[in-house]
Amino acid sequence: MKGNKNMKESNKTKKQLIDEIAVLQSRISKQDVVESEISQAQREFGERMGRYFVQSNHMKEAIFVTFERKFEFINDQFAEMFGVTPEEACHTGFNPMMLVAPESRNYVREKYRTASRGDFMTDNFEFTGITKDGTRVECETFVIFIPYKWGVAIHGVLRNISVQKRIEEELQRHRSDLQIVLNSIPTSIFYTDREHRFTQANNAFCKSLGFPRDQILGKTPLELFPNLPEEQLSHFFEVSDQVMSSGKAKRGFIEVLPSVRGRRWFQNDRMPYRDDAGKIAGVICLAIDISDLRETEEKLWYMSLHDVLTGLYNRTYFDDQLNRFEKGRQFPISVVTVRVDDLLAVNNSQGNSAGNELLMQTANILNVFRIEDVVARVAGDRFAVLMPSSNSSIGENAILRLRSNIEAYNGQSEGKPLNLSVGLATGEKGCSLFDLMARAEAVMK
Repeated sequence: MKGNKNMKESNKTKKQLIDEIAVLQSRISKQDVVESEISQAQREFGERMGRYFVQSNHMKEAIFVTFERKFEFINDQFAEMFGVTPEEACHTGFNPMMLVAPESRNYVREKYRTASRGDFMTDNFEFTGITKDGTRVECETFVIFIPYKWGVAIHGVLRNISVQKRIEEELQRHRSDLQIVLNSIPTSIFYTDREHRFTQANNAFCKSLGFPRDQILGKTPLELFPNLPEEQLSHFFEVSDQVMSSGKAKRGFIEVLPSVRGRRWFQNDRMPYRDDAGKIAGVICLAIDISDLRETEEKLWYMSLHDVLTGLYNRTYFDDQLNRFEKGRQFPISVVTVRVDDLLAVNNSQGNSAGNELLMQTANILNVFRIEDVVARVAGDRFAVLMPSSNSSIGENAILRLRSNIEAYNGQSEGKPLNLSVGLATGEKGCSLFDLMARAEAVMK
């Protein structure tokens, strides 16, 4: 049998052999293009992260990035907190676990092992750190996992909560005369009675709400903010009632409270307090204002899902949506692909800033699509649009609007005209949306 097979292969015509070689060369060429696009995407992401790292030194929180169990980046706040220089921490011989106290190392390792398995995308946890000179630091960290270089990096925002821990100890030891030290504490602290009236408040809490103490004491939150719907504060009252009825503290929950400066996010530790007869009289709350941290988290989330230059969704988000819609019911689905034809030539002749301008103008022109459509920059010169519940007719109408937009822009622009290649493909239930995108790219013109 083997001899017959070899004989058949040896009897192939010259033309058949040439055709087979051509097919192999085509496959190799396509693979080279894919590898080139992946390499370019990784370089672009690294460049964007590099620009963001510089900006992160202006943030209040300590920022760090680990990649393959090494520090890839720390900002100045992180360096100051732990007494190390960025060069020292990011050296290949530096072990990040040196900044974790021995009693917390197993816990932190397990967190990172869980992350490496892909069991979660974000996490928030506390641990005890240790500075270069041996001082212990109580830390709270929020981590997010982002594509970086050839793998996934762990990007963390870290806060020093040592003061919070000391305050909790003081609350237990000096509850009877706590007001003496309340105003020296930078963290918001307040007392409420069984009717949710404020009976004590320190300067930090008064400042966070934007009212002097004499306007706060004796009033409920609804009396302080009479124009606020009661349902917006229902969680505040429910938690206090739970603490008073159970006699047990409730720790670490996130709550939104109003202020004269708009809403503020607080992380609360709430516990009951008793009167001289031993009956629960109300609630003590230690409230950490995490509004800045919340904004930083939202920026990190936005950055992980959006292209920094254009503000459109990035390839990571677009691929997630392809997977999600492929399993859904919103068929038929159309995919539109767009290529900026002159990008490489413009970059070479006029510089990257001119090329970036072309990309941003292309993003603006793509506003012809519907709110429910997913518009993304998926590669250096490529854009794609996912159009759920759209047959070929709807997709073709969208392309007509797009080409009209391009003509209008080129007619008014004094700069480099936009030359865009556009492709469309439509699929029914059961098709692969990744294959559908490849079909759209194959017919771009």
